[in-house]
Amino acid sequence: MILAIPGSLRRHSINAAALRAAASAAARDGLLVEVDDSPRRLPHFNPDLESAPPATVARFRRSLEAAEGVVLAVPEYTFGIPGALKNSLDWLVGSGSLYRKPVALLHVAPPGRGAHVRESLEHVLKAHNAAVTRHCVPIAPRDLDTSGELSDGRIVGALQAVVAELAVRASVADDRSADERSLSGC
Repeated sequence: MILAIPGSLRRHSINAAALRAAASAAARDGLLVEVDDSPRRLPHFNPDLESAPPATVARFRRSLEAAEGVVLAVPEYTFGIPGALKNSLDWLVGSGSLYRKPVALLHVAPPGRGAHVRESLEHVLKAHNAAVTRHCVPIAPRDLDTSGELSDGRIVGALQAVVAELAVRASVADDRSADERSLSGC
């Protein structure tokens, strides 16, 4: 299973629409992609609660630990990461939930926009020791249909390719982890 996390809390977020379209397209390939909007429900990070986190945080961590890979679609707010997503990532530092996990950063902004959030995310994910790759699939508001969903076959195909590549990377990472586990007992 791949966990897809939108970084925007907007009701009609292009980032969330991209992840929903990617999940739907991936299902046609037999891949399970679950869109998780946990960032909107997590309390503010408090290091005092890290060892016994609130139930919403514990569920979020378990979802990430169970995922083979993660795809993040994040808008840029004031040259950085939206607060709710940054808060979510802060809750994960002590858990190791993203350690060596394949993470795809899906950038949907038009060319020339969003460089700051990509840089910030890469920096934060480096602290998690996540295996990060970048993917650019520009989407404009006009690409959404009247219900706020993506239906352009070219765009959906590009999103499907991102998820397929992440699934391959995740399976290679799982194979590598299995090899490392089998050697660790020697």
